[in-house]
Amino acid sequence: MDDVEVPYRTFEYLLTGFVHGEAEDLARFYKDGKVAHPGDPFGNVFAWLWDNRRDTAVSAFAQLLATARDNTPDGVELQMNELIKGLRFALHRTRLSDAGEFDDVERTLRAKMPEHFGGRTDL
Repeated sequence: MDDVEVPYRTFEYLLTGFVHGEAEDLARFYKDGKVAHPGDPFGNVFAWLWDNRRDTAVSAFAQLLATARDNTPDGVELQMNELIKGLRFALHRTRLSDAGEFDDVERTLRAKMPEHFGGRTDL
């Protein structure tokens, strides 16, 4: 695969737009109480970020959750637990789908997510 070098600010714009689009799709198809699958493209990007910029991976996941919540139909509440379950499916083509690797991802997300939501733990 060819690498493409872009300025960090441009990278942030690209990532923000991508995550926003994936979150809108997730919200459109999410049914309350079901697994919230963020999509394989998100899984692939998340896995790359996890290996290269772990804090950015966590931020992208937080942005995905926040944006999807803002776009779910009235009366439907997306919980972090459902999105973490869905992330496991989205990572199926990456090394992060292995049990030990995913356990680390899940522990980190559960520990770091409240920081992105004003300390809230009822995510």
